[in-house]
Amino acid sequence: MSAENLFTTSRIENVNRIIAELYDDSILLEKRMESFFLNLNNIVFFEKANFLFYQKQGQNYKTHSIYTINWNDEQKRRYQEEYCHMDDVLSILDSDSNVTFLTNQLFNQEVRKNSLYFQEFLLPMGLHDSIETNFSIRNRDLRGVFSIHRSNDKKNFLPDELSLVRLFQPHFCNVFKNYGRELNIGRAFHVLENYNCIGIGCFDDKLNFIGCNTTYHTYMENHGFADLSNNPISNCFRSLCRQLLRSGSITGQNIEYKMENSPLFLEVSRSHLKEGPDNDCFVCLFFDLSYVMDRTLSQISRDFSLTNREVNVLSLLLRGYSNDQISSTLFVSIPTVKKHLASIYSKMEIKSQKQILERIHFYDK
Repeated sequence: MSAENLFTTSRIENVNRIIAELYDDSILLEKRMESFFLNLNNIVFFEKANFLFYQKQGQNYKTHSIYTINWNDEQKRRYQEEYCHMDDVLSILDSDSNVTFLTNQLFNQEVRKNSLYFQEFLLPMGLHDSIETNFSIRNRDLRGVFSIHRSNDKKNFLPDELSLVRLFQPHFCNVFKNYGRELNIGRAFHVLENYNCIGIGCFDDKLNFIGCNTTYHTYMENHGFADLSNNPISNCFRSLCRQLLRSGSITGQNIEYKMENSPLFLEVSRSHLKEGPDNDCFVCLFFDLSYVMDRTLSQISRDFSLTNREVNVLSLLLRGYSNDQISSTLFVSIPTVKKHLASIYSKMEIKSQKQILERIHFYDK
């Protein structure tokens, strides 16, 4: 493939679109990486690719995390546990300067083919030839590498393909600058993943959105907020974060807020991602009270064999409606409301509204 064929107007337009999608923080970072793999492959053919985040421990290298395309779980496990410390490109890429190279030009191929790393890992994996580029991360404990690979039955990568990949290098530096910090937050996300009523989002010390759990992301999508960073809920979180800043709060303190005309209850606290400067963040939780209420009512209906109309009456009652308001809302008479309430109390074996909460549990999963 020649340089003039590679750098056509349409391909440059594709490059710009791919770069724009990399910066789209309304999409989870892992999804952006997956999309990047697929889009780049439409411009530069490769068979396998990876984003590698690693740490240097003395003279050895250890995988922090790796995102791949066309690697299976066992291959990723073997690289991380057995071969990362043998990876012959890391000593070259482990630099504060930007480094991008073709392995077919940098290495003596005959010598490399005789290495244990090549024979045991690269050759069976079909990682015969590659383009390698590094990128910096704000977390100084981590380094980043992007690689694309071809097997030995395909043509080697060419210099013009290297030039195209090099276009993305400064953007990797920007997109992944907070990567290590996001992964620390990710541990908190993982704890709350199974709670469908609890969304967790995080903002850095400059109030930039830096991540969220699945519940947060799904809730925003379902309510038409495609931009996770800029929507009424995220903006409300930022306002609460500013209140914490103005109050001179310290780590561990929090502020709570019930959104008007919304079933969301918000809570914001300050935290440290890790020791060191510039590592403060704001952890922002929302509790979807309507979800809790709906699940709870569904369970009550099953536990006490309530009719649909009785569930409607109980729902309004738990939301603080008076008998008159229930009558008006459901378009039934007050005696009918009282009849439904009497039936509810009988089935739940209680005598008054005050005892309802003693007979139910709130379900949040």
